[in-house]
Amino acid sequence: MLLIFQIITTMMLLFWPMVMMMSPMAFDAPGSENNREHIIGMMIFLCYPIPLCALYWIFGAELFGISGRTLTLGATVIIVLAMSVFGYGSLLKNALNGIASSGYSNVNNQVYYNARPVAGADSETFEVLGNNYYSQGYARDNKQVYFRGELLADADVASFRPLDSDEEYWVDNQKIYLGGKAIPGADPAQFKRVPDAWGSPSAYALSGTTLYYDARRIGEVNPDEISIVTPFLAKDSQRIYYQETTILPMADAPSFALLPDTDRHARDRSVVYDLIGDRSAPIAGADPATIEVLNRGYLKDANHIYHYKSYDPTQILHDVDYDSFVVTDWDDETESEARDRYALYMNGKVVKQLAEKAAQ
Repeated sequence: MLLIFQIITTMMLLFWPMVMMMSPMAFDAPGSENNREHIIGMMIFLCYPIPLCALYWIFGAELFGISGRTLTLGATVIIVLAMSVFGYGSLLKNALNGIASSGYSNVNNQVYYNARPVAGADSETFEVLGNNYYSQGYARDNKQVYFRGELLADADVASFRPLDSDEEYWVDNQKIYLGGKAIPGADPAQFKRVPDAWGSPSAYALSGTTLYYDARRIGEVNPDEISIVTPFLAKDSQRIYYQETTILPMADAPSFALLPDTDRHARDRSVVYDLIGDRSAPIAGADPATIEVLNRGYLKDANHIYHYKSYDPTQILHDVDYDSFVVTDWDDETESEARDRYALYMNGKVVKQLAEKAAQ
């Protein structure tokens, strides 16, 4: 019986370091790091080696020649040190005092952000602003506006408000704010976000005729011509934009559009393009009139088969047999995803030769 208990004890003690390392994941849920019961419950659970070792002490048993007393004291010291390193002591102390370890709290006439005092904040008039992810960090009292516990310099308290229901951008009578910073040159009276194809606000915005991506100024545009291609891509009648950078200067912007069922490739009236951020470029030899997207990173047009992987440029597969090439999807038996009459392919490369090609 003792041997079985020793085996179980050994397994549970060996398992504990992994439990400790993964324990911060128990606080992924919003507000969980401020929940007193959750913190105490997690700390009690992490202490399970202590009562386990204490049983050896109580019954005068040993584990690998180590006395129960030594086991219990050693487990206690290790767990206390580990909890200190992981910050559980501070979490518990803050929770018992009613101070939030994450976000704002107003306790005993003192305002805190992430358990640190907010200098100069008036506790009587202090209020947290906004109700969603984007607005986290904004607050004000009767004299000042704050972002993540720091003073938002020159913000007007009385007129400070969200730009729209998303509460990502904030505005007062003089400035537009994003992420706690004023956007240079943006005019609150003219500022508006550019909607995407579904009517939702995008990361692109206009202040009069000035285009922005997030808080970064792109330049002067015709507001009526701006359209959103993807969350990171926009265009007007002359240019294509990746975030705040102008890309593909050779592209015909009016006819530029994504290929069906992908945001990785686009075409205009004469060229097919790789869309890989600021490395976007034409695909040499690709025919925009006949190009089509296949599965698993393959494309084809009237002349060639192509393949791309991750963020690498799309390549022509010169050695495939065009007429017999098909994408089969993953095949466990052959460990391939495509084939022609001569070979099996994976990631655009031959993994098995099926037959020899006739000499050209």
